[in-house]
Amino acid sequence: MSQETTGSLHFVLLEDDPNDAELIELELARNGLEVEWRHVATERAFREALTDGDIDLVLADYTLPGFDGLAALKITQKSCPGVPFIFVSGSLGEERAIEALKSGATDYVLKDRLQRLPTVVNRALLEARERRERRQAELELEAQRLLISTVMDTLPEVIYTVDTQNRITIVNRMMLEVAGKRREEIIGKRLSEIWSDETTLDIEAQAATVMRTGRAVSGQERHWVTPDGTIRWFNLTHVPLRDQDKITGLVCAVQEVTDRKALEQEILEISNREQRRLGSDLHDGLGQELTGLSLLLKGLEVQLSREAPQYLSQVTKISDLLARAIQSTRSLARGLAPVNLERGGLPEALKHLAARCTDMYNLKCTFKMAAARLPEIEEGAATHIYRVAQEATTNAARYARAKSIFIELKTVNRKLQLTVADDGIGLSAGLAQGHPGMGLKIMEYRARMLGGNVAFEEPGQGTRVVLTAPLHMLKPAKEKRLAASG
Repeated sequence: MSQETTGSLHFVLLEDDPNDAELIELELARNGLEVEWRHVATERAFREALTDGDIDLVLADYTLPGFDGLAALKITQKSCPGVPFIFVSGSLGEERAIEALKSGATDYVLKDRLQRLPTVVNRALLEARERRERRQAELELEAQRLLISTVMDTLPEVIYTVDTQNRITIVNRMMLEVAGKRREEIIGKRLSEIWSDETTLDIEAQAATVMRTGRAVSGQERHWVTPDGTIRWFNLTHVPLRDQDKITGLVCAVQEVTDRKALEQEILEISNREQRRLGSDLHDGLGQELTGLSLLLKGLEVQLSREAPQYLSQVTKISDLLARAIQSTRSLARGLAPVNLERGGLPEALKHLAARCTDMYNLKCTFKMAAARLPEIEEGAATHIYRVAQEATTNAARYARAKSIFIELKTVNRKLQLTVADDGIGLSAGLAQGHPGMGLKIMEYRARMLGGNVAFEEPGQGTRVVLTAPLHMLKPAKEKRLAASG
């Protein structure tokens, strides 16, 4: 308002009677209003006055020679929208007053009641200032909304917001492209009304948990299986929206990481292939050569027993050392390639792990397969599962001081579940004693590579490590495909 910058207000007074004009000016001055007046009496002068700089308020008589207040009101609304317009008239009946207010006048004051004028003017100025401030705030909010919308639409990630009922309120361009729908087809719906798969239901459940706890989550990896069987990977972030201390919804970001997962899987597969190659070389190369040498020594022992028995004890020692070397070679070969699909696959590998754990740590380790028959599992996936079981049993034996370990493999609701339970001092106690926790991170990473998760539970005594992974993620490569993100 002009008064805020110059110290005075700028009023236009449309009045053909100089005496009435003077009374109006005096009444406002007497009440402390500092006003710079533009006093006009004709339409032409009135139009010119409205174009001379900022106008804070217009006061007008209703009836003038050759001109009238309603025409002046329309001119003001067109030339200076938002400027308060007050009729000051001596002959304004009830019908005319109603008509004037309906036409957009701010208020009216009768000339025989000019004592009301300061109050009416102050209220009109206050309302005009509030309208301007509200309009300015709306413009700033719209500018921010446009900026945020532009930024969101330029991002390659899917971004959307939901209310406390998990209904979508805002989406970006990428969300529309991924869903293949128009904005009005998505707003107001739940994510599960657009996609009805198990992963989507899991995401909605996680969103509800974030809104309940108020704790943001990020880096949550999920996978989707497209209609053609292609697997696509995404990284999820859920952040609460707050109005002061009240949670009003969530901002959700979904970043596709299929290319990264494909690269990670390829790197792991290269490592696994190299380990299997080394294991095969040890078993079929060095192992077979040592076995051949052992057979030759057996023949030499028989010959020496007849011809030079004094050397037999030394040859027997060499034969024993060679037998241990053969056993070590076989153990190394099995450790490098623990899962062999042609020799029992994962169940046989876990059975051997339990036996080896029993022998190595002098404790009771048993394996049970609850399912009568497992679905076919890809060798790389089976190796991941085996390594998780191996790490869990090693932790239980070395750090938790367990006396017994139980390994179980079963299928539950189209998922494979591996459980390793022990009766030791517990995971927390082991970590509190300074034992390294990198193995836990590796187990979590292997679980994510399988599209599943691993839980570390302490049910009172000991520890339970539970790996859960969807069966469709464990199928051989010919039955699943990892998409190239585009």
